[in-house]
Amino acid sequence: MARVIAIVPTYHPDDDVQERLAKLAAQVERVIVVDDGSGAAADAVLGRISDDGHIVVRLDRNRGIAGALNEGVRMALDQGADFVVNLDQDTVLPLEYVATALAVFESANPVTNIGIVCVDRVNGAPALPTWTSPEGFGLVPEAIQTGFVISRECLETAGMFDEGLVIDTVDTEYCLRVRDHGFRIAIARGTDIRHAIGRRAELRPFGIPMRHPDGRIATYQYHSPFRRYYIARNNIDLIFRNARKRPRWVLAVAKRETGGMITSIVSGPQRLAQLLAISVGTFHGLIRRRGMIPAWLRRLIT
Repeated sequence: MARVIAIVPTYHPDDDVQERLAKLAAQVERVIVVDDGSGAAADAVLGRISDDGHIVVRLDRNRGIAGALNEGVRMALDQGADFVVNLDQDTVLPLEYVATALAVFESANPVTNIGIVCVDRVNGAPALPTWTSPEGFGLVPEAIQTGFVISRECLETAGMFDEGLVIDTVDTEYCLRVRDHGFRIAIARGTDIRHAIGRRAELRPFGIPMRHPDGRIATYQYHSPFRRYYIARNNIDLIFRNARKRPRWVLAVAKRETGGMITSIVSGPQRLAQLLAISVGTFHGLIRRRGMIPAWLRRLIT
């Protein structure tokens, strides 16, 4: 039987994470929790997680989602994992999710070369496959990394997650790299996970509320200035990497992210902090700066 080990990065985990880990543990052989520098504030929760029998690795500093995932993935491979499951600390997997994903790997023709199986829906929103494999599997060009079931062969061939990106676009970059190595990303049909994806903010350009015909104020997907720095910087990084081989993808990303950045700047909240974060992130993207956000900028925008 395939050996499946789950990796769950945590950062200031809440008390409910124990219950989510228990449900995950029922589907895999082992759970490795990698705490990304939460410090002493997380001692009690992580202690209880360890008491439940899960492996707990504590990083001495915050390294971002890519660094935490890599720490766990390396440990899982060293322990003989055939497949690694990635899961965010706030994600709830449906029952039999891992079994459904493994069935995709098992029934796929070797020529299809599946490297990752991902969720079909996130909070009910469908993945909308771009292609269909000869076996009838829905295939996508990229996906959200929580819920990834990755084969050992894929990890050993395509490599680890890009720690220079820290957070944001880490999953996108990995999906693009996996495909460049000849692997495909398939959907575990019928699966639906529950996952917190930011928050909605009212759309108020320069303080003026934009309303729907029924009078409700329109909303948009809000990201903090801290996140906006990484979103701006890392998307420019990926645009440089893919400009020649994926020109249509680059144009779509540039259009989408430019619109998002303009909305954040003019609508707020924290319009000045958004402007500063996006401006510095854009500059750092252009000069190809990587790694953690500068301490001075983090202080100003938070």
